[in-house]
Amino acid sequence: MSHLISRKRMTLLLAAAAIGTVTGTAIAAAADLSVARSVDADSLDAYKTSNTQSLQITNLIFDTLLTMDKDGSVHPGLASAWTMSDDGKTYSFTIRDNVKCHDGSSFDAAAAKASLDRAIDPATVNPSLSAWGPISGTAVEGTDLKVTLSEPYGPFTSFLTSIQASFMCPSSFASAEFKPVGTGPFKLVDWVRNDKIELEANADYKNFSPLIENPGKPHIDKLTFKVIPEAVARMAALRSGEADLVEPSLEEATDLKDDEAYKVYAAELSGQQVIAAFTWKIKPLDKPEIRKAIGMAMNRDAYASIAFEGLVNTANCPVAPNLFSTDEALCATWGVSYDQAAAKAIMEENGYTAENPLKVKLLVHKLPGWDQMHQIMQQDLAAINVQADIETREVAAFFDYMSTVNEKSDGEPAVWTMGMSGVDPDYLYFLWKRPGFVNMGLNETVDTMLEEQRKLSGDARADKIHEIEKYLMENAYAVPLLSPGWGWLMASTSKVDGFKMGFMVSLLFNDVTVAE
Repeated sequence: MSHLISRKRMTLLLAAAAIGTVTGTAIAAAADLSVARSVDADSLDAYKTSNTQSLQITNLIFDTLLTMDKDGSVHPGLASAWTMSDDGKTYSFTIRDNVKCHDGSSFDAAAAKASLDRAIDPATVNPSLSAWGPISGTAVEGTDLKVTLSEPYGPFTSFLTSIQASFMCPSSFASAEFKPVGTGPFKLVDWVRNDKIELEANADYKNFSPLIENPGKPHIDKLTFKVIPEAVARMAALRSGEADLVEPSLEEATDLKDDEAYKVYAAELSGQQVIAAFTWKIKPLDKPEIRKAIGMAMNRDAYASIAFEGLVNTANCPVAPNLFSTDEALCATWGVSYDQAAAKAIMEENGYTAENPLKVKLLVHKLPGWDQMHQIMQQDLAAINVQADIETREVAAFFDYMSTVNEKSDGEPAVWTMGMSGVDPDYLYFLWKRPGFVNMGLNETVDTMLEEQRKLSGDARADKIHEIEKYLMENAYAVPLLSPGWGWLMASTSKVDGFKMGFMVSLLFNDVTVAE
């Protein structure tokens, strides 16, 4: 769903520079669009930032070598075709002819090589360096960019579709002062830090992303991102017409979703996934049946419909929907189902009764929607004789604290929640390969499977990922809850049509038109 709540979409018949009418409504083909966000970008150099708000902008200025469809399949981008050697260690990407940079220079295989070399140069200090994989060499062969890996890396092509994998024109970094010059749908006009970023449409743009219908220049001419930190002020800007599109709070999105004058958008293709996890080294959470019982008590439908106001979906897999190999129906056969009566019976068999409940900490971080989810979760656990005391921390402090808690093998057991996002199931490696994210890594068996999936491709890799997911779920190390799971919502007036949110919360404006 590109937006969750909206009026019935109009059919738009537009000439590139004309004004037409559809069902009596005037449509402006050439228009300005204003977007209000809570924070500014911290950099427009995609190799110097991991900040989502920054990458949302760089993804509009730069293109990617490959693109991804909503089913997780990989498609051409700046590269019109690609091949992989039989050993999985060499890739050849054919760069499209006649691709122009915003400054008029050509983007060819040599330009692609220069950009990639900078991305993986340790001197760049790219925060996403590890995600590029074990690249050992690059070369230009005619119109092809040749990339050599020291070992096979299954997530490579998926990563090359992500907002972390922008390809820049060499003039961006030709001098000491970085200037963002790309081939993307918009080019930078002005950036006043902590105030606004002004972009204008790239008249020469040609689109190859399957998520976008418009084959050429964006319909809108100018795109301005304004920084309005206060949520109330952003909503006032939307209602007054100062902004056409804003980041709403969850509460505000709830207020708007039934109002025909507005549209609310959720990042369905974000790759976001929320899970519940355990301090599995501490008794009795070292027992899979106890972890399963706790998972069986969790009412995911209530979390989605009540805590998140129906703006998210329940999830069955440790990996988010719409990514490579994700099979929600298959995961449902491995994981636990909501059954509080059966969960309570398991707890009683293990000696935990209303008079003698299992006492755990419910360790959480503070975010809209999550707070109410945790309150409902606390009640769910109480129904199966688990007394959960909620401890809430700010996000940064929470993950620092979990790094310490997950190292312990004794003390008070804890259930905790977290979210993860990406464009490939390889984030399982980041989470569970020892030591793992905040020390949640598991064991040698999982380490081996995670290493193996990285060296496979196609069906063989999908099978290995399923094997990992089955292990995680049958042993109840993770309980998938929701996707997408946190506050990446957008809202617009109903005059805006064609706005979409892509993978990793990218913002797609190529198809946007604005009714007068």
